Amino acid sequence: MRLTNDKKLRVSAQLDLTPLIDCVFQLIIFFMLSSTFVVQTSIQVELPEAEGARELENKDIAITLAHPGLDDNGKPRIEGLEGLGRVYVNEIEITSWPELTAVLGELYTRQPEALVLIRPDAQVPTARLVKVLGIANSVGISRYGIAARPPEEEE
Repeated sequence: MRLTNDKKLRVSAQLDLTPLIDCVFQLIIFFMLSSTFVVQTSIQVELPEAEGARELENKDIAITLAHPGLDDNGKPRIEGLEGLGRVYVNEIEITSWPELTAVLGELYTRQPEALVLIRPDAQVPTARLVKVLGIANSVGISRYGIAARPPEEEE
């Protein structure tokens, strides 16, 4: 007796997509996490230009020195600390120099190696920047950076 096999052996080629999906998923997670390291703030300032400016990714606290702007007569507005503009620590407005000293002192007691990023507006007087740096040095903070943008290339 002879047995016949009607089914022919067929080779089917299939592509397993599981490793591809895993790789794409991990790339998505990587880009989502790495995009959060960019310094972004809602307080808009015009940063000064500087050669060799680069981004600081791992700051502990950001101090923004905002320019008060001009009134209708073209004179600086009288608002903020000593009429020279506003000071923000991580988007929270600071109303006095002793308050800024207290905030930086608290940061230094928690993290002696803290990195402070100072973001001065291009129109802010240098005296305000020096005052903030002096306050930071007086409480013991020695690691700080001053934000700037790279110069625009001329074509």
